[in-house]
Amino acid sequence: MGLSESLLLKIGSLRTDTSKATGRPRRHQPLTLLWALGRAAQAEPRLEAWARTSAEISSLIEKFGHADDRPNPEFPVLRLFHHGLWELDASDVPAASTSSAQRWMNSHAPTGGLQPWVHTIVSRHPDVRAQIVLCLLEKYFQGVDLDELLTAVGLSDTPDAKVFLNDGSPAPQRRQSTTMRVIRDSALAQQIKDVHGHHCQICGVRLRLPNGSYAEGAHIRPVGQPHNGPDEPGNILCLCPNDHVLFDRGALTLTDDLQVFDEVTGQITGDLRLAPQHTISITHVAYHRETARQAAQPSH
Repeated sequence: MGLSESLLLKIGSLRTDTSKATGRPRRHQPLTLLWALGRAAQAEPRLEAWARTSAEISSLIEKFGHADDRPNPEFPVLRLFHHGLWELDASDVPAASTSSAQRWMNSHAPTGGLQPWVHTIVSRHPDVRAQIVLCLLEKYFQGVDLDELLTAVGLSDTPDAKVFLNDGSPAPQRRQSTTMRVIRDSALAQQIKDVHGHHCQICGVRLRLPNGSYAEGAHIRPVGQPHNGPDEPGNILCLCPNDHVLFDRGALTLTDDLQVFDEVTGQITGDLRLAPQHTISITHVAYHRETARQAAQPSH
């Protein structure tokens, strides 16, 4: 088993307490990891002084934790240390079990951060980092504004950084509940938006909100049944909400040379905005166009 696989297993085996208010796993450790992943993505130092670590993680817990989650960063850091993911510049580190451990952290104020091997992986392999982010978001942050969270931890809206797209999934996983729903790769869609600086690929508009920019990841060939499109870079566009609706409803399609075609007026409106790191699949473009035109034909 490689180091990346070992890291993903460790992330998936976090032991967290349960929120009495919601019955869901507490978010202290996931938020601490997202904070550290954001630092790695922004090329910040691996190790940080306890004063800053404590203040920033406390703020994240207060904002994105459950209603009964106390902003105590000492315990998630200690648990991640004993789980083999965190380094602390101290000896005789106590277990994360009692208030004495909390007092120990604040009196010793150890410098800390991700273990060197973990930091190397998430810094050099954005695809692995994206898998970890997706795992944490799916498991711990239902009902949270993910764009706001990713912005807060430094994992969103970084158009000046070189973004590497992961391979996505040619057969997106499906989870059985009362209905079947596709588990979409939200981390991959976020990468697509970052590649384009949140500018719509059709109209060029970039929507600005108080907490950052907003755009939507649009699948060219829909991932749901009966289309069963793949969740991979070549099948995703970065669009503004208006053009996303028009594209999904077949009012806008793409030609094989990636020009935008208005199906209502029958005219080319311009070229699709492209980015060197993002290659669009012409196969999915053709599928979307033909499906849209078949749906527009009157039934007999």
